[in-house]
Amino acid sequence: APYTPLECCYNYIKARPRVKNLKGFYMTSKECFDSAIVFETKNGTKLCARPDESWVEKIMEMLQKEEGLRA
Repeated sequence: APYTPLECCYNYIKARPRVKNLKGFYMTSKECFDSAIVFETKNGTKLCARPDESWVEKIMEMLQKEEGLRA
């Protein structure tokens, strides 16, 4: 199988993004040196955030609630 590089984060956003601009999130691979949460915007941009930032968890919870409403 061809080698596919892992998606890891090296730069992190400092400002909190607007939740209404986001469509989802996922965690980077455990094989990455630093763990990160990747927020995906509605236009396809990926934003890396540090999981230990207080606002990151809040946004994740908000997005999960929105997913629940859509399901």
